[in-house]
Amino acid sequence: MRRIVFLIVMCCLLLMGTSIYAQSTQGTTFSDWYRHQFHLLSNQLSEEMNISLTTFETSVNTYQEQLLKRMESRLVDYVLNASEDANHDIKNYKNNHLQQLNETKESLMEKDLIEIEKEMKKRQMEIDRRTFDILSELLSEYGFDGITSDVKLENNHNKTEGDN
Repeated sequence: MRRIVFLIVMCCLLLMGTSIYAQSTQGTTFSDWYRHQFHLLSNQLSEEMNISLTTFETSVNTYQEQLLKRMESRLVDYVLNASEDANHDIKNYKNNHLQQLNETKESLMEKDLIEIEKEMKKRQMEIDRRTFDILSELLSEYGFDGITSDVKLENNHNKTEGDN
């Protein structure tokens, strides 16, 4: 029973305290007081909400900027690596191509030199033969047949060595 009485007394005190506070403002009704308290509380909550939203917006913007910087640096790194790889591949291709060209050039030059040497030997033999024929004719006109036969033998011997 004491509990019930204690609860009733507490409720009465609580109701009287709010009633006294509501009645202490003279010239206003309870609804005006309530409306005024509601506006004060809603303004306070609105300000707190604006502060919270501003703080949240700032933190989101900061996070976005950091994320954007990270993405930008990764993209720059990727582009730099890709361009370095491409340049390296191009240089390797160029070097390989130049090496192949040099090898082909050397091979062609060797073939040309061999053919030029063959042609020079052939022409030198032709010149030697013609020179021998001219000298043989001249010497035979003046009666030196013995020398021409020795020279012919030597020339024939040189021809067989040149063919080998």
